[in-house]
Amino acid sequence: MTGRQASTSTPGAAATAAPDAPRAGAGWIGSIGRSLGLPPAGVWLWALLPAVFVAGAAAAALLGRDAYRTYTGEDGVVETLQVAAYAVALVAAVRLTLRLRATGAARWLVTLYALLVAGLVFMIGEELSWGQRIVGWGTPDTLASANKQAETNLHNIYGVGDTFKWIQMLAGAYGSILPFAVGRGSRFAARRADLAWIVPAPPLALYFAPMFVWRIYRNVFPDPARFNFLVTEFNEVVELIFALGIAWFLVLRWRAARPPAAGPGPADRS
Repeated sequence: MTGRQASTSTPGAAATAAPDAPRAGAGWIGSIGRSLGLPPAGVWLWALLPAVFVAGAAAAALLGRDAYRTYTGEDGVVETLQVAAYAVALVAAVRLTLRLRATGAARWLVTLYALLVAGLVFMIGEELSWGQRIVGWGTPDTLASANKQAETNLHNIYGVGDTFKWIQMLAGAYGSILPFAVGRGSRFAARRADLAWIVPAPPLALYFAPMFVWRIYRNVFPDPARFNFLVTEFNEVVELIFALGIAWFLVLRWRAARPPAAGPGPADRS
């Protein structure tokens, strides 16, 4: 991507690579590194994170039910990391929203990012039951009787939770299919820099595809008769990988949107 402005509708959108782009190397590492604007070490981190958390779930399951519950259960390792990933994504989304507004970006894009900020606040609140398990307040009787976990959140309310699951599947499809459609379609070539603000780079499909595939399986097929506890709780691992995908997308977008560092002045040049 060159340094030319791609469109007047989204100022700064053409900056799809970090200003001080690191050397990405050769082969598939180099290709992915150039796509994401990451050095080789960053590419390896991108590639291994999902496998690390899946392997962690497998190891915890082998250690027994209690270890698996500690890893995947409420306020466990995976859920805590999930909240942390959404928090990182929230910080990046806020900074991007402010930058888009300051640079005079199109109103629809600023609004979209503002809605994304609100959505991330909602996701963090839901995962923490809006602070209930931290503060320790009681759940109102009406909500407790309608909530699978008798907590103050919406996604565990009977019936509402099913809607959330289909939304997750659609979000997974968005992040795993659309990047390739946009990346390869010639009709999108002129707008590719602008679309980078709302469509993840193709390599990030590694983080969105698991949610898409998992939700097809869980939404369409009945619960397994065997290993039901293992399968049900593994959902938290898939949600963590998905949250990391959102964090990757927004952090990389922020790096790409940073203004180029000022070069040395005449007095500094030898």
